[in-house]
Amino acid sequence: MTNWVEIEHVDALPVRGTTLTDLDMERIVRHVQRARTVDMIDPIAYLRDRQGVVAVDNVLVPTLGGLLCFGTAPQRYLPMSGIAITRYTGNVAHSQQVIDIRDLTGSLFDLIDAAESYLWTQSNHGFRLVDSPRRVPLDQYPKTVLRELIVNALAHRDYRVTGSRVNIQLFKNEIEWSSPGGLPPGITVENILKSQYTRNPVLVGFLFDAGYIEQRGMGLDTVVHILQDEQLRYPLMEDTRASFLIRIEGHGSVDKQTAHNLSAQVAQVFEVVERAGSGGISSRELSALLNIPIRTINERIKSLIVQKLIVRTGATSNIRYYVYNPDA
Repeated sequence: MTNWVEIEHVDALPVRGTTLTDLDMERIVRHVQRARTVDMIDPIAYLRDRQGVVAVDNVLVPTLGGLLCFGTAPQRYLPMSGIAITRYTGNVAHSQQVIDIRDLTGSLFDLIDAAESYLWTQSNHGFRLVDSPRRVPLDQYPKTVLRELIVNALAHRDYRVTGSRVNIQLFKNEIEWSSPGGLPPGITVENILKSQYTRNPVLVGFLFDAGYIEQRGMGLDTVVHILQDEQLRYPLMEDTRASFLIRIEGHGSVDKQTAHNLSAQVAQVFEVVERAGSGGISSRELSALLNIPIRTINERIKSLIVQKLIVRTGATSNIRYYVYNPDA
């Protein structure tokens, strides 16, 4: 018999009112077949071994960890376990700047996939030029960082806090994750990259077996290293004790290119003109640099002029293009 109060971690506690029928057995079977470091094929044996279910009065009952990962409708019993996403037009959480609100539900795996898909599709994707006119893809936020921070918010939140969900706010060029419960005892913003404490080991184990966590305890380290490699700002972190907040900044240049709904082809011309600086550039030079017919270049230039993003100066034989500067 399992004692309801002696289990150390909340995600290993049975969820009252649930039975095995609340679990998606087909999903568990698929999970076990693909899971890392699993040498068993019986899904129930796997769940018992990983504390996804425990015996209460000789009856197997899903634990919080088991229900969150494999429940058919986890929010029926754990309504605080979903994700709230709010998207704003600017970089401030203001009610008049809200353009979209989403409430995500489902298993932890479903939540991670849905949140990652939303952040990826709603962020900007463009290109940059590196020492040549060749286009190199540039995403506003590294995809791995988005995934790691979603996983981190769900896997390490305090599920004893029943009045709050994980909250993600998508701003013009920043994203903030708010994870209920603050940091565990002994973990601070200052030592978070050097200290390890697994608040929800059952959840972390399932996420690791499913491939959502590559290496235990390395999520935020990965985030910091990728942001550094991308020359993006170190994440802002704050522990309010009620919540742990982490905020990242994206590539502003991508936001600038997409702010005017430029196609990739037109944005390519815009960036070359921008890089030409005060000397400007001619359509023939653009054509040669980009290896694009001059007629096509002129069509793209025309659209940029119409949008007042670039300006033209000079006589017919010496026309040059510059980025529009309203203060000039």
